[in-house]
Amino acid sequence: MSRLRTTGFALVLASAMAAAAPCAAHDTPASSAPPGLDNVTVVEHLDQRIPLDLEFRDHTGQTVVLRELLSGDRPVLLNLVYHSCTTFCSVVLDGVAASLNQQQWTAGVEYEVLTISIDPRDTPEDAARVRARILGAYGRDAAQQGWHFLVAPRTVDEQANREAFGVYPEIERLAAVVGFGYEWMPRTGQYAHPGVIMLLTPDGRVARYLYGLEYDTNDVRLGLLEASEGRSITTAEQVLLYCYAYNANAQGYTLVAWRIMRVGGALTAVLLFSFLGFLWWRDRKRHLAVPAPSGPLARVDR
Repeated sequence: MSRLRTTGFALVLASAMAAAAPCAAHDTPASSAPPGLDNVTVVEHLDQRIPLDLEFRDHTGQTVVLRELLSGDRPVLLNLVYHSCTTFCSVVLDGVAASLNQQQWTAGVEYEVLTISIDPRDTPEDAARVRARILGAYGRDAAQQGWHFLVAPRTVDEQANREAFGVYPEIERLAAVVGFGYEWMPRTGQYAHPGVIMLLTPDGRVARYLYGLEYDTNDVRLGLLEASEGRSITTAEQVLLYCYAYNANAQGYTLVAWRIMRVGGALTAVLLFSFLGFLWWRDRKRHLAVPAPSGPLARVDR
């Protein structure tokens, strides 16, 4: 069932927008959102599959289909931004790169990243510029093939964008499926949108939403583990994921006490039986090492 989740640090205050702030972020709940921004929120559509037939362009201008970018055996981190935004979106992307830089997993090896522009005015050159900055900060070679920066299938000018109310069919369809609500603001020529990243399963289903401008390293790690659905993760990672659960109120992962106690009890039992087994083996070894008595003393009078 969909859950309405208003994101902190996600929308722009009406006064800030009137002042032509370059991008939108706002920390008030949806019920008190400025007029006209009621749709700028996130409605969680967990387990919904994104439309894999959508076409975009990559940073080279080549047309790509989302299905081609999902390996089928790796989870996906999805974030929706736009490249003329030099404040909020830049902070979100920097936060993603910083969190991913702290992960043991590497984009392009254990998971994929999709950064898709909501603005049909963005060009492949814009995507290439942002890509160079973000991948430079990330600093891992595998991301060159595993972190995809996508824009609309065709670039429109300002007039055409106004006539289309700031949307294009592909992103409108994708945003609707993942519950990403945003608004085009004709007065400033900018977009108001939430600060959120979405973690998808290898087949493109929404597994988790994480909110804010910066993303806790542990939350991202656990989200990727959860989204991987057990594929190619170690026993230690499986135990770690078992001990944590997503807390909707905290909008992050928290330790689950009873699960920790269960794991602790199991480990204690294993250690105890291992110790008892060692004592039994040692005593048996000593017993077998003692030679059998022989000679006159071994005779028994009858």
